[in-house]
Amino acid sequence: MTWLAEYLALRARFGVTRELAQGALAWAQPLAMEALGINTQRQTLVEDELPAYMVMTTPETNGGWGELMPLWFKPYERPVPYYCLDNWALFALLYRSAFGPGAEASAFTVENLLRVVMGADLLIPFLPGTDGAGRFLRHGALPILLAILWLEPPACEAWLALHANGAKRFVVEYNLKALDDLNAWLERIENEAWLVPESSVVAGEAAVRAFLTDADRVSQYRALFGGLCLSVTALTAAWGIDWRRWVFQAVNVGYRTPDFGLAEMKKLLSGDV
Repeated sequence: MTWLAEYLALRARFGVTRELAQGALAWAQPLAMEALGINTQRQTLVEDELPAYMVMTTPETNGGWGELMPLWFKPYERPVPYYCLDNWALFALLYRSAFGPGAEASAFTVENLLRVVMGADLLIPFLPGTDGAGRFLRHGALPILLAILWLEPPACEAWLALHANGAKRFVVEYNLKALDDLNAWLERIENEAWLVPESSVVAGEAAVRAFLTDADRVSQYRALFGGLCLSVTALTAAWGIDWRRWVFQAVNVGYRTPDFGLAEMKKLLSGDV
């Protein structure tokens, strides 16, 4: 299938209703509060929940992100508004493509995708500050990993396997073991990805078609998901899947440091990945 044909097929499976989005938010609330621990007490709780609410959007009203960012928020507003896109097909296509051909993706459903992204995005505004040093492909991987580990065991195992497969593919594709400065390279991947929607908003079938036939823009944005696979897999290998055992140390100590996640990724790269 071509990229466009696959995207059109996914639109029927990755439509998001307000009910689905609200359900993912309700599912993530207690888990996020437990993971945040003492940091939860520093927030202004609304009816014993983190202050957050859902705003449904279309690609045309999605804050300039179009179809590339399915959920975005204003972290310094209280309550935090979460702008949820009404169809996540393009995001799902690009994310899933990072896992590589033949990856068993039956657990990669709209419900699980919503839970992982919502769970991660619910954590981020309430995590300790990083003094501007936080990076998506390192600091951002912690809340994503936590949300994956909150899934039911079969889905969690499947998602971790997909990310491990994606990590192996990413390492080979970009010859990461030969890199001298992994941190600088990851920052470049992030910065290039964030520039993609600025060059042209991807909203509507014509814009999606133009985007998916632009190999450079697609590669720039897809690389972000490969880096995410590497980071999630490295943290999992270092810490294990029992998140309650390590979450306090990770959130309250490691997450605050500028080099968070680098040692874990370098250790993974020095092995047999």
